[in-house]
Amino acid sequence: MAKTKTAKRARKTGIRHEPIVAVFAQRLREHRRRAGLKQRELANKAHLSVSYVTRLERALTAPGIDLVEKLAGALGIAVTDLLASEPADPYPVLKAQAERRLSSILGKQDSVALAALVPILAALDDSIAARR
Repeated sequence: MAKTKTAKRARKTGIRHEPIVAVFAQRLREHRRRAGLKQRELANKAHLSVSYVTRLERALTAPGIDLVEKLAGALGIAVTDLLASEPADPYPVLKAQAERRLSSILGKQDSVALAALVPILAALDDSIAARR
């Protein structure tokens, strides 16, 4: 019985992970947010529990390489994007997110939504042109 109590205490103190686990946690959260996903949505796409995704994003657990691949696939990114220490280029993720949103809006054939969207797109286009 004494061994069981000791084992339980050891688990409560936590494990110190290598710095790459913290980098992974930060990158996972960053890419999930850029993809416009909630933790629950990422968990569903990767066939994981929400609590496990939460632990990964808080660097409380270290994922296996197969899980890193599964998460990257769910986010539509390369495995290296979750492990890189330098910031990833946000353009591809943002472009894919914008295309999904725009396609969704256009698919609804809602004239009111399009009337609201056109001036916003025009302002963005003008802003881009002014920066160049």
